[in-house]
Amino acid sequence: MNRKKSIGYTLIAEYFKSNHQKPFPFQEMTWDAINNGESGLVNAPTGMGKTFAIFLGALIQFIDQHPNEFHTKRNNGQQLLWITPLKALVKDLARAMENTLDSLQIPWQVGIRTGDTTTQERLQQKNNYRKFY
Repeated sequence: MNRKKSIGYTLIAEYFKSNHQKPFPFQEMTWDAINNGESGLVNAPTGMGKTFAIFLGALIQFIDQHPNEFHTKRNNGQQLLWITPLKALVKDLARAMENTLDSLQIPWQVGIRTGDTTTQERLQQKNNYRKFY
């Protein structure tokens, strides 16, 4: 697939440009891998954009799958599960994701799950999980 013609890729490229940024090559490679249904591991130093490599790849895929309704499509089920061993980073990651979603006007909800998450919230997250098979 030529990502440069992708609606999702174009939107994300414009988002970067509006923030006076340019994606790193590894981010674009990750977006391609996600779009091609591949799995893998992103390994980069702290602060280099791993979050945006994965998160924006999932957004690109979602936008491309729903080009006419990604701004309004709700109740999408779980689109992305982010696991981090550092509880201290969870709020920063969630805030970065929420800011991006707000800027792009995508109605996803960001949920946080740690060891302190209540049983009721865990059950709700489990029930919202979108099965991919």
